[in-house]
Amino acid sequence: GSSDDTEKYLKEVEATSTSFRFITQANAGPAAARNRGIAAARGRIIAFTDDDCIPDVNWLEVIQNAFAERDVVGLQGSTYTDVKAITPLTHQIDNENGNASVPTCNAAFTREVLLRVNGFDEHFPFPHNEDADLAWRVEQLGTIQFIKAMRVYHPARTDAFKKVMKRMKIMESEFRLFYRNTTAYQQKRSSSPWKNIYWEIGVKTQGYYLLSRWKYYRRPWLMVQGITLTFIWWFDLVRRLPQFIASNRRERLNNQ
Repeated sequence: GSSDDTEKYLKEVEATSTSFRFITQANAGPAAARNRGIAAARGRIIAFTDDDCIPDVNWLEVIQNAFAERDVVGLQGSTYTDVKAITPLTHQIDNENGNASVPTCNAAFTREVLLRVNGFDEHFPFPHNEDADLAWRVEQLGTIQFIKAMRVYHPARTDAFKKVMKRMKIMESEFRLFYRNTTAYQQKRSSSPWKNIYWEIGVKTQGYYLLSRWKYYRRPWLMVQGITLTFIWWFDLVRRLPQFIASNRRERLNNQ
């Protein structure tokens, strides 16, 4: 789905390599793209990262050795960021000690287990939670282990204010994740998607964000944007309640 010179560069790499394959497809979201990669993969181990991440130079070697030394079906690694670059407008993953959702910006699985669970679910309403859904289904078949030396750098990426203000829409994905993996969801995240959305995210996380915005007082415009975003997110969670109710009902019926 890239619209820059990525395709040109990768085709040049492919032309000079016997082990590198470049595959394109119409943009249909990360789950569909990863499934396309799984279908085309030839190796026993399949590793995942994101296009805004930079794996360490020995990342694949660490993954290969970890699978050889352990009885596991999956791995997640340490993802780090530049904490000094984080602002209310940035997106980053900071997972240096393991995360129950197993973010696929730094994960690897055996090809066999990915095929057994039929890959990523392409029906999540937004590109969010499809990695947790996959990991929790995989964990029914074996162990996913955290490997500290499996390191990926995730730079803090600044997004436009108009994009960030719409961030709460991805919360709709909580309902599909819950009804497909109820036991795992309650063990690893919250007792229900409603509690997670409106208490964990809406009150606790947003309350923390609101208080933390004051540290940008030397950059007043950034501080104002951060405070404004918190109130916009609160309003958006209220505004989206009918949409969430409909999604909850639909997913409950689909997964009975």
